[in-house]
Amino acid sequence: MRGVVGCVPPKEVSNERDYPWFEPAEIRKVTAMAGIKTRRVVDDDTCTSDLCYAAATRLLRALDWDPAGIDGLVLVTQTADYVMPSTSCMLQSRLGLPETCAAFDVNLGCSAYAYGLWLCNSLIQSGACRRMLLLTGETPSKFIDPKDRATALLFGDGGSATALEALEDGAAAHYIMMTDGRGADDLIIRGGMFRRRFPDDEADYCLHMHGAHVFEFTRNRVPALIHDLLEASATTVEDYSYFLFHQANEYLIKFLAGRAGIDLARVPLSIGQFGNTGAASVPLTLALAGPPASASGGPYRVMLLGFGVGLSWGGASLQVPAGCLVDHFVYGETA
Repeated sequence: MRGVVGCVPPKEVSNERDYPWFEPAEIRKVTAMAGIKTRRVVDDDTCTSDLCYAAATRLLRALDWDPAGIDGLVLVTQTADYVMPSTSCMLQSRLGLPETCAAFDVNLGCSAYAYGLWLCNSLIQSGACRRMLLLTGETPSKFIDPKDRATALLFGDGGSATALEALEDGAAAHYIMMTDGRGADDLIIRGGMFRRRFPDDEADYCLHMHGAHVFEFTRNRVPALIHDLLEASATTVEDYSYFLFHQANEYLIKFLAGRAGIDLARVPLSIGQFGNTGAASVPLTLALAGPPASASGGPYRVMLLGFGVGLSWGGASLQVPAGCLVDHFVYGETA
């Protein structure tokens, strides 16, 4: 991992100020439980690809990487520009990557970053790629019904870019990926694709969430995931500088940390500022946290944990090397 850059839109929305059609008591309840005060949302003309492109451009410039040397590009998102072609193909062109660069999309949300790292690591270990860009991001503001009490106050937009490179003496990373498609209906947009391309109910073009089911799924599955990753990597909680959870709900994150015996000082949060940014939430949180003071400029270990839509969950235990760039910025800013 050579660098991680997060990108958020400039427009900020406040749950308390910008949703007058909800009762103040409802908003206070969501804010207290989920921990979300403000979020960032894109305008009508900005897509996930734009946020990821901006993050990747900033990352390549900061690392002084020649685009011609990148041989793999993976975009993980559930808000692609089009049904076809793959958004990654258009990003390959925009970024000036060579024709020899393999580029493809992966349709995952809350577990996107862990799955994306696992996939890129597998391609690098196989020898298929040596330098890769992993782009993860989401613009859920485009599929949320602003009048839906279950979802309107939770989701924000964001994008990220991660630079990965093959090393002969790279530190070992450990991954666990899991799936339970029986919960697919708990987080779903029913309309717009080919199963129900033109639904009668306009609401089916927006996200439907069974929050209680997703909450229980997370409570039941993630503690075991943390335990299994610690066991697989032969590490203890004290070996980690950060545990970076998907930013779905602050109360839930603190519950999971407490269940695993993790000091909250090791659990960075971005949900209060940016809400649930889906595929971007874990790298954005890492970028906001920056290198821990305890690392003193050296490498540090992190555990990355994603869980949600699919239902899908996964984690990665890895070392962030010394000198790894971590940065975040607002879309439209110059580097």
